[in-house]
Amino acid sequence: MTPADERVLQLLQKWQKSLELHSRYAALPDDQYWLVQPWPKHQRPTRWVIDLARQRLADLQQIVQTRLSAGDPSLSEALEMMTFLTNLVGSQHVERFVPLAEPEHERQLESPAVTKSTSSTSTSTVLRPGAAPPKAAAPRGRAASKPAKPTNDTTVTAVIKDAQRLLSWGREWHELPEAIARIAGRPDIAQIRQILRTRRSAIEPPDSNTSAH
Repeated sequence: MTPADERVLQLLQKWQKSLELHSRYAALPDDQYWLVQPWPKHQRPTRWVIDLARQRLADLQQIVQTRLSAGDPSLSEALEMMTFLTNLVGSQHVERFVPLAEPEHERQLESPAVTKSTSSTSTSTVLRPGAAPPKAAAPRGRAASKPAKPTNDTTVTAVIKDAQRLLSWGREWHELPEAIARIAGRPDIAQIRQILRTRRSAIEPPDSNTSAH
């Protein structure tokens, strides 16, 4: 077996483990899905996309094993060159892909108090929430955009619990606003930052040495 064969087999095994994790994550509600791994920005893959990827991966693994049994190293070398050229030449900025999920990066999620029974979670394609788009400038003579609505006690409590959970998972303080803003039902990132500033003493343990950002 050549070094190229070993690298290709390792990569295929890594993809297989990732897709097995994605099959489990397909049943998660949207807010838990975005917390279970440190995902890059992407559209949440649907169940059929995951199943299709697993099928095509199994087909490719079978082809590679057949070529290896025949003592033909050309396929592994061609796959490596194809991967290199795809990343160098053909790849473009897209968000519709199945991101790599790794077992060592998986986070333990708390069971929700009430689990909603719905099939839309695993079948719909959801774009990872990001920062709110900039608002258009107000016409001359009119007031600027209205201030954000005040947050209620329930929202403040939810943000505090989110921050405590993320800190316990090893997130840094400056990462909290963006991570919490991705969770469904949370206020915009500016309001989250304000809540974190005013409630920091309630979020961090007394002996925490986290520096302010």
